[in-house]
Amino acid sequence: MEPKDAGIFVLFLAMFATIGWVMYLAADLSKRQRRLKAQAELHGRLLDKFNSAKEIAEFLQTSGGAQLMEGLSSERENPAGGILRSTHRGIVLVVVAIGCLALTLFYGRHNNPLLVIGVILLCLGIGFLISAGVSQRLAKTLGLMEPGGSTQA
Repeated sequence: MEPKDAGIFVLFLAMFATIGWVMYLAADLSKRQRRLKAQAELHGRLLDKFNSAKEIAEFLQTSGGAQLMEGLSSERENPAGGILRSTHRGIVLVVVAIGCLALTLFYGRHNNPLLVIGVILLCLGIGFLISAGVSQRLAKTLGLMEPGGSTQA
């Protein structure tokens, strides 16, 4: 395989990866919109049950009312979930980068686009892993994560 052929292969691989990523983002957005719509309908029906502002104020003083208000505010991401996602992406990128660099050794280093792609992917993967480590340390320092592994939301 010549470097030109490897470049074309990588181009098609990147194109399919981009199409897959866009499809994933579209599906995730659709899922979030459905969940938020259902949540808004539930909250609306719950608020319709009250007859006066006084009843609503009394309800908001309860723990259930506090949970309702928290749900109406923005979605909070679980810190552990973000850290795991970043670690996952970092590991995948590092493994793919090692594969590209191994192919570079197999096909030769001279004018091989896999070398450039491998180095870029390796840097991205290491960056994701460093980001995950820093995020975990900050989450523990700020008290966003309990020692048992569950998080405080």
